[in-house]
Amino acid sequence: MKTLVIDSSLEYDRAGLLEDGELKEIIIQENQNFKVGDIFVAKVKKIIPKKFAFLDLGYDKNAFLALTDKKQKSLYKYNENNGKYILNLKEGQDLLVQIDKEGTRIKGASVTTNVSLTGKYVVILLNEENIGISKKIEEAEKREELKEFAKETLPQGYGIIFRTNCNIASLDEIKNEILELIEKGKKLLDSFEYIKAPSLVFSSNTEIEKLIIDILKDEDKIIINNKNKLEVLKGVFENIILYEDSLPIFEAYSIESKIEKAISNKIWLKSGGFLVIDCVEAFTIIDVNSGKNIAKNLEDMIFKTNKEALEKIAKEIRLRNISGMILIDLIDMKDIERRKELELYMKKLAKEDRMPIVIYPVNELGILQITRKKSSKSLLEMITMPCPTCLGSGVVKNEIYVANNIKNQIISIFNSTIYNKVYVYASEIIINYLENKLNIRNIEKELNKKIELNIIKTYRFDYFYIEKYV
Repeated sequence: MKTLVIDSSLEYDRAGLLEDGELKEIIIQENQNFKVGDIFVAKVKKIIPKKFAFLDLGYDKNAFLALTDKKQKSLYKYNENNGKYILNLKEGQDLLVQIDKEGTRIKGASVTTNVSLTGKYVVILLNEENIGISKKIEEAEKREELKEFAKETLPQGYGIIFRTNCNIASLDEIKNEILELIEKGKKLLDSFEYIKAPSLVFSSNTEIEKLIIDILKDEDKIIINNKNKLEVLKGVFENIILYEDSLPIFEAYSIESKIEKAISNKIWLKSGGFLVIDCVEAFTIIDVNSGKNIAKNLEDMIFKTNKEALEKIAKEIRLRNISGMILIDLIDMKDIERRKELELYMKKLAKEDRMPIVIYPVNELGILQITRKKSSKSLLEMITMPCPTCLGSGVVKNEIYVANNIKNQIISIFNSTIYNKVYVYASEIIINYLENKLNIRNIEKELNKKIELNIIKTYRFDYFYIEKYV
């Protein structure tokens, strides 16, 4: 049985999915102005030819629209003379778009013109006629049945993706949802003609609502500490209990401490091995180490440790909501067949994840590469911020480099400008190094100039500034 525990506050809602007592997923949902799946009438602000366009959604940061994706058919028109597709977009134009990726700290949200509406069983595509079926629906007969059903049910101009939940639904249930979503789609497309940009025209389900629709069944339950939110969620799921105890809800269900562990970069395995997880802007690297694991048969030990590591990695990726490119640096194995076995094992584990995951073969260096679709910010992005000292780089310049940099700047100022006096402001460590190690007073005497050193309180260890006076 699954239990979804929701801690609702003014700033955000947090949800922890427990399955037989084990924490499977954490969602932290900001009370923000937009989310993945929302549909806007946007205003095209700037076009970078053959690359991307910036769109105004009515918020601080412009959205980002990739122009390299030829699958966005509404962006291009076909030129019969030369057989090429020409971009059919201009600045100032209104455009119907949907958010497909949240923004980051440095850039706005990513949007697409391929607009769709998502239900429990299907996704209806409003401007393309493709038929897609979830890879997790593996039975050939079922897949063929759904294809024929789509051809009979869908009106012209619409496409469909059958979701995994179709495995547990009747054709009547699926048909009712299709008709409901198509009706919503028609109203949405009709409204585009008279709505002024930028405007939100369709608000999608929140990440918590999506999880409820995708994961929970009738026998499962939701426990929430906010009566108003309880009433809202009753429209999505019936078995909801109001939590009224004095102990904070995440403490009562031991979720708070598990969140702290879920942002640690080092994870121990039962065998004595451990994982190191490093997330950067471009990708995530997970290093598998044997650690304290010692065995007589080295190859068997390596294989078992790698297998145990993959099981833990699959859980951590889902729990931390890590997405994009993920490189798993396995302990090196010579046996090609065992590499293949690990690849197949990871594919099996990936089926438990709600997000689509693609697994690539283990290469000669022992790297297993996987990609996971991004739907929202990772747990680390949601609850951390760049270090004010290193500004997110993870390192700072040492005192030797900073002090010598200051010394060289002082000499340059005195020798190439009219200034005769400088005031240096830096942290205590830097000032002490200048005074005691670099003998800054010798420079003062040699050049017959005045140098005043001032200690300032700063989180930036390597921060300094120099004031110049005649």
